[in-house]
Amino acid sequence: MFSFRRTLAACSLLIAAGSALAQDNLNVARYDNAGLLTYPADLYAWIQTAASVGSDYNENPIDVENPGTIGVVQMEPTAYKYFMEHGEYADGTMYLLSFYRPERKSDPQLQGFVQGDLVQREIHVIDKVRYPQTAGHAFFLYRGDTTTATALNEPDNVCVACHIPEGSFDGTFSQFYPDIRARLGLTQD
Repeated sequence: MFSFRRTLAACSLLIAAGSALAQDNLNVARYDNAGLLTYPADLYAWIQTAASVGSDYNENPIDVENPGTIGVVQMEPTAYKYFMEHGEYADGTMYLLSFYRPERKSDPQLQGFVQGDLVQREIHVIDKVRYPQTAGHAFFLYRGDTTTATALNEPDNVCVACHIPEGSFDGTFSQFYPDIRARLGLTQD
């Protein structure tokens, strides 16, 4: 016999279980035996959250003739979907920052710069369970087109030392990511 209360209770349990599974199933970051992040094979499918020109890690003023690298920030699609639905990062969230040399002479381009050769990539993993010693943040550097990482995961590493105080949301520079910023109701500083 149909019971509205039982059906409602069952639906509530399924929704709660689905939310818990979404968090648990975000296990997209893979690691080797040494604890280094395994290079993701599906970067082509990641969601672009931001781009910048000349936002290199230095204090020199930008030179319009040589603006520094072009930075492209992407987020793993499962993490992006989870964030947009919940307004928070799930453990296992990954951001990718790729730095490209600016290329000026490419036909049929008239003015400006396009992405040239890849200089390096950095993957920022947010996982409070796996990285409690660094406030839930780990950074992996891939120079050039290599797929072998260098980990920057000591508690006093420069990435964590900058991201935690300067990132506007949970150690990320979400103030520069338009979709993330809008979801959080932030303004760009």
